[in-house]
Amino acid sequence: MEPLHPIYHHFLEILDVAFQPIVDIHSGAIFGVEALLRGTDTLGYDSIASFFDRLYEENILYTFDLRLREKVIEKFSLIEGYENIKLFYNIDNRVLEMTNFSKGNTVHILRRYGIDTKAMVFEVSEHNEIIDTEHFTKLMLHYRDEGFCIAIDDFGIGHSGYKLLYHCAPDIIKIDRFFLTSIDKEPKKKLLARNMVQLATLLGCRVIAEGVENERELLVCKEIGCQMVQGYFIQRPTLDCTQIMHRYPQVASNFVQNKRSKSDENIILKRLEVLKPIMIGDSMESLLNLLNENKEMFLVPVVDTSMHPIGIVHEHQLKSIACSPYGRSLTQNRSSNLSALETYIEPIPVVDLTMPLETIIELFSLSQNAPGVLVMESSRYIGYLSAREMIEVVHERNLIRARDENPLTRLPGNFRINEYTASIIESGTDAVLAYFDFDHFKPYNDYYGFRNGDRVILLFTDLMHKVLSQEYFKGHIGGDDFFVGATLKNEHTFDRVCNEIERLILTFSDEVREFYEPKDRERGCIVAEDREGNMREFKLLGVSSVVVRMGGTSAIATSEHLQRTFAIEKKTAKKSPNHMSIIGY
Repeated sequence: MEPLHPIYHHFLEILDVAFQPIVDIHSGAIFGVEALLRGTDTLGYDSIASFFDRLYEENILYTFDLRLREKVIEKFSLIEGYENIKLFYNIDNRVLEMTNFSKGNTVHILRRYGIDTKAMVFEVSEHNEIIDTEHFTKLMLHYRDEGFCIAIDDFGIGHSGYKLLYHCAPDIIKIDRFFLTSIDKEPKKKLLARNMVQLATLLGCRVIAEGVENERELLVCKEIGCQMVQGYFIQRPTLDCTQIMHRYPQVASNFVQNKRSKSDENIILKRLEVLKPIMIGDSMESLLNLLNENKEMFLVPVVDTSMHPIGIVHEHQLKSIACSPYGRSLTQNRSSNLSALETYIEPIPVVDLTMPLETIIELFSLSQNAPGVLVMESSRYIGYLSAREMIEVVHERNLIRARDENPLTRLPGNFRINEYTASIIESGTDAVLAYFDFDHFKPYNDYYGFRNGDRVILLFTDLMHKVLSQEYFKGHIGGDDFFVGATLKNEHTFDRVCNEIERLILTFSDEVREFYEPKDRERGCIVAEDREGNMREFKLLGVSSVVVRMGGTSAIATSEHLQRTFAIEKKTAKKSPNHMSIIGY
């Protein structure tokens, strides 16, 4: 390393490094830490960026950055279990313009601390524009060839992000905080972030949701397919290495469990093929031996040392070697490009077992040439799901749902209603859940017969579809009991939902009159025997609703509590002038 001016040695002594964990979004297991510089304000700089601007102007950016890397790596080695996690290091891409830039320096530093090059992730940001794309690409490919991982930081906010994605072929992208702030309430952000995740997955990149600050944002990031998460919700940056944990329970807690039933996971596990993987560092000869031992294998999953899936090697890629009399000798020749396993790795969608089945299918369908998906649990490879088996998974899940449908209304039954309400309660989503119960239905059913009773139930079902938009979840509990749910996207939506439910109640009360004989309609009631055999008047049909606002300060913490609330408040709703009881307004 070149000598550094004493003043900058002093700067290095003052500067410190904080670490912020990056964890698996499903299990909470730590994946790595990002190194964040601290102390530039003490040196009199307004920001870290202005400090690096000064280094660049002084033409010592690379010399100083090398010293800083060593300081970061030394402190990283103090983290318990550092051998099994990755170190994310923000690199100022202007170091590539420095005339004294040279190769191999970081590798030497890592070796002194016994750290593998694969553990080092260089983060390239969009903040500084890349002028010479060709030169930059060559240097990034050099870092990749040396065994380092490449990540694009702040993805989506600058003008060079997609150029970086194209030229660098990064291992990881970090979606910028801008797209994740209030993503649970802003559909446009969710759409953009989902598209970024899909694009990255198709290119074989892992995705980190950066800057997640609350449970609701985390749930949406899970839903759209992000694999890792970083932010204040996990842990703030810390200068104390002992505060870095192996697992962060708030991510994997029951409170933020994924929004789908365990039954989907069981269906997938039944059809999962546990193909033996090969490590990224293994030789091509080992790969050929594995295929030779397992004649029926047509693809081999490739994983890293942490058992995280990277891609597959397909048999058609190896035919040129296997069929050649010189193929085996070529794979043993270390000077040949054919000896590099990476040459034959193909990207394939990588999904987590706990992802919504719809997300898994969506990611697979966007990848035109993939034969299936690799499935992981807690960031570790557990098996392969072929396209054929995926179709069977969807078919089996649809059969389960079809059996749950009410045969009369074709609406979801109790199984899916309970699944829906549980996900709302567990996630703390701001939502409205409403229960409907007909007024005076039994006398009508007894007097006019069950066939007319069924016609009334179908009328209400039809009105639910007409009055309430597609964004509502609509269910049929059974008989004359119905359920709807809707998530709230802003503070004004709750009033809109209440107004639409009131309109449904009024519309039903008006249109159901056509199901009475003229004399009963004119009289405004039917005259029939009650349960004791006495003749009495029964009012015309109507419907009452209990409307409950969830999320925020809602005291309802379990499905049982919700059902009790519906049962108790039903009496209040029936006595109310508008036939509604609103809880949590």
